Amino acid sequence: MLPPLLPLGLLLFAVPWSRAVQFQDSVFLQSLGLGRAPTPARLQPLPPVLRKMLREQEAGATPDTCYIPALRVRGNVLRVLPDRGFLPSSENLPQANSCLQKLLHFNLSTIKETEQLTMAQLGLHLGPNTYYPVGPELELGLSLVQEPPGGGPSTAKTLAWKSVPRPQGEIYFNLLREAKHGTRAPLRNISLFLQILVRKDADEGVEFPTDDTCERLKRSLHAYLLMVVLNPEQCPPPSRKRRGALPAPQASCKNLCHRHQLFINFRDLGWHKWIIAPKGFMANYCHGNCPFSLTTSLNSSNYAFMQALMHTVDPAVPPAVCIPTKLSPISMLYQDNDDNVILRHYENMVVDECGCG
Repeated sequence: MLPPLLPLGLLLFAVPWSRAVQFQDSVFLQSLGLGRAPTPARLQPLPPVLRKMLREQEAGATPDTCYIPALRVRGNVLRVLPDRGFLPSSENLPQANSCLQKLLHFNLSTIKETEQLTMAQLGLHLGPNTYYPVGPELELGLSLVQEPPGGGPSTAKTLAWKSVPRPQGEIYFNLLREAKHGTRAPLRNISLFLQILVRKDADEGVEFPTDDTCERLKRSLHAYLLMVVLNPEQCPPPSRKRRGALPAPQASCKNLCHRHQLFINFRDLGWHKWIIAPKGFMANYCHGNCPFSLTTSLNSSNYAFMQALMHTVDPAVPPAVCIPTKLSPISMLYQDNDDNVILRHYENMVVDECGCG
């Protein structure tokens, strides 16, 4: 038996509505730099700096959309790129005190040419922090792997050597210059060679089990590249000071133009699978009448007043409408289709005040 057919009018309405929703989703995803909604199998671990930013956001701190206070650097997009390198076989370790070698590789193709790179920091997580020192002292060596333009064997340029008192915690390297070079076409990537050596100091008289330390490092080592960029189009020079807001209408004038609460839950949109934080936000909206007699007291512009005046003379002129007059930004932390974790600030997302316009 065939299922009952929908009424033709309802069917014709449903198809354009579905396309409209898909179009709106597409526009929003394009603003995030995504071609489609991400479908990550699992969310990547968050670096400590992102955890700190999320705590500040939950505490109600409103960041400057073009400045990241936790890093003390200008920028409006923060990306955490996962390491796509590999560990060579243990037979290839040349030195007796060599504990670990790894090729680190990061895909920089998500960085747009119009974006100005202001920070690139390599983070190495060596294991969880403990309250007492465990394991021997380490030496970390980092080299830049360079591919010759005409082909041939790659070369390594030493960038830094750093002593680490014990195999735990986070270690950071500034790679801004190397990342700027790596974002240029046709490279669009950066490869690094990491080597960890175990220091053996006979004066200390303490023997640590080197094999245990190296095996623990191989299990716990996590590398990521934190990149901050500034988009000049989204961070224009400061505009002139906004006109001061007038008092909002009293609750008794509920039909007049004012702000209404609207909470957008990302789970309702199916975006909770790739948006890490926030779970949603209070977007609000503007609704209400803009009568001519009260237009000047509803935070309106001079043009809105004149339009309302003309509407009383000629009904063919549309009346002034209730619109947002003050908006504020939000920050979103999400994961894209390449498993990059991105923190981005978005202007004009929350309606703070309404008026007639």
